[in-house]
Amino acid sequence: MGKITIKALQCGTFGLDRDALLAGAQLNVYNKNKQREWYNCPSFTYVIDHPDGKMLFDASIWRGWQKEWPQEWIDTTDYTNASDEEYFEARLKQLKLEPSDFKYVFLSHLHSDHAGNARLFAGTDAKILVHEKELTGVAQLEADGKNAHNFFLSSDYSVSGLKYTTLYGDQEIMKGIRAISLPGHTWGTMGLMIELEHCGTIILSGDSLYLADSYHTGNGAMIDNNRDEWRQSLNKIKLLQKAYDAMIIPGHDHNVIHHKCSCHPLREESKLRLWPDSLYD
Repeated sequence: MGKITIKALQCGTFGLDRDALLAGAQLNVYNKNKQREWYNCPSFTYVIDHPDGKMLFDASIWRGWQKEWPQEWIDTTDYTNASDEEYFEARLKQLKLEPSDFKYVFLSHLHSDHAGNARLFAGTDAKILVHEKELTGVAQLEADGKNAHNFFLSSDYSVSGLKYTTLYGDQEIMKGIRAISLPGHTWGTMGLMIELEHCGTIILSGDSLYLADSYHTGNGAMIDNNRDEWRQSLNKIKLLQKAYDAMIIPGHDHNVIHHKCSCHPLREESKLRLWPDSLYD
């Protein structure tokens, strides 16, 4: 098998209340003096080079977000600090890439901060990989007349010319790259498990884990669709981590999760390697 590499691209940050990302943080007698934190939440996308073609993991926020988002989203999710060179389209150009260069676009779920630029792949040959339950869920929103609801925005994904390929669970996409079903945050949230020559197994969790703290505390997010399913998915991630000695990269955190292992005592990392300074191979 040829070499697989992963480039982690940060497409700016958006500010929001950190407690929205970590449920169970409400005040009680033990933490009544706790201060709220305005969190600069990174927006990531990942370019995966594979001998059989390029894959994109998630598509960040559309640069026209202020014209499309409802005011309540704009008031609570502030993306105004993103610079022109940090927008998704600019990141692709910095890599000298076009949407037509990708074989697959893997959308972990269809929230607007992950699917915003899916529209750029309309009319290309890229296969848009989405879980069947996610497509069914947003189709019901549209049937109910909800074009903007709980951070789903129809203009992100209801686009003529997008070639959707539905996934139904854990399955290999290309050799060494496997989709894993992690529902709970949304109906059809998925992650990606990737086998690399030097870095070993990496799991891109998407928003099945917003933050590394969620892995350690067992607390999900306030807006998770189904908390019981979320906990089952967390346990699945933990089982996979142990089975493959995997590094886990959360959806919106520079902190990665990698337990020390007697086989690789020096390989533990704590921070995400960002392009252009580094990559995973």
